[in-house]
Amino acid sequence: MSLTALAPAAVVAPVGPSSTASPAVGEPVPMPLPGPGWGAADALLAVDEAAPLLPVALTGVELVSVLTTVVLRAGDYAVKVYPPGTDPGHLEHVSVALAGSTAAHLPCLPPVVTAHGVVTVTDWLPAAAPVTWSELGALLRSFHDQHAAGWVRAWTPLSRLASQVGCLAPEAAAVLLRARDALLDALDEVRSELGEGVIHGDVSPSNVLRVPGGPRLIDLDWVAWAPREYDLSSASRRFRAGEIGRSTYQAFCRAYGFDVCSWPGLTVLDRVADLGGVAFRIWDSRHHGQDLDWLDRELAVWRTPL
Repeated sequence: MSLTALAPAAVVAPVGPSSTASPAVGEPVPMPLPGPGWGAADALLAVDEAAPLLPVALTGVELVSVLTTVVLRAGDYAVKVYPPGTDPGHLEHVSVALAGSTAAHLPCLPPVVTAHGVVTVTDWLPAAAPVTWSELGALLRSFHDQHAAGWVRAWTPLSRLASQVGCLAPEAAAVLLRARDALLDALDEVRSELGEGVIHGDVSPSNVLRVPGGPRLIDLDWVAWAPREYDLSSASRRFRAGEIGRSTYQAFCRAYGFDVCSWPGLTVLDRVADLGGVAFRIWDSRHHGQDLDWLDRELAVWRTPL
C-alpha cells in the first residue's frame, strides 16, 4: 500500500464512579507514546497487515496527520493507527461504553492489533463548517448527560509523564515528577460541583466535526470517569488566555449551563493541564531533535506547582 498524498507531520477493566488514580509503578498505560522513529511508514505497514482481517476494503490511502498516532484516509473511512503497546481493550471498551451515542463519532469496527501498531477504522466525515463554541457547549452537555451512567476507566491524569521526562537528567525529571505527585494529591481534595461522570478528556475545536445530524466529538482516546469540570476547563483557559472573547465564552457557558470559572477546583485542573502540556512539549522536542533551551525556566516554575 502506498501513499497517494503525503502531508507534513502535524504538530481495560471498566470502573464506575471513583476518584482519580495514577497507574501503579511499572503498570503500563493504555495509551503509550510511540517509540523513536515510529510514524507514517509503520502505520502503512500496520494497515497492510490489518487489511486481510477487515470486512471493508481500504483503498487510496492518504496521510492526514502524524503525531503520537497516525491518521489516514482510505476512501470512505478514516484509519487511525496507534503505536505498538497501545491497549486495544481500552479502545474497544470506550466504543462499547459510548455505543449509541449521538454526541460522539465512534469507530465502526473493533481495533486490530498488528506488529506495527493498533488499527481502528471510522466512517470518514467530510469537511464542513466549523463548530461554534456555543455548539460545543451544548454538545458537551449532551455528551455528559447521555453517558452519565457510563462505565469507563477512572481518570489517570499525567499518566504518561514518567515516560515523557525519562530523557531528562535525573534532577530535572525529579522536579516534574514531584510536581505531578503534588498536583494529584491536591486533585484528591477537589470536590466537583457538577459531579463525576464520563468525560471526553481532550476537548478542543479540532476534536469536533459537523455531520448532517449535528456536531460530534471525535478523538475519544482519553474518555474517562472524572469531574465533568475538566471538559469545561479547556474553554475557560482559552478565554483567560485571550484566544476567545468574553461573548464567545459566555455563549459556551450558557449552552452548557455552567461557568467553570466560578468553581474553586479550577486552579488545580489548570495546573494539571499545564504540566501535561510541558511534559508533552519535552517529548515532542526530543522526538523531533529540538533543543530544550526553554526547560530551565519551566523547572523554576514547577518547583512550586501550586
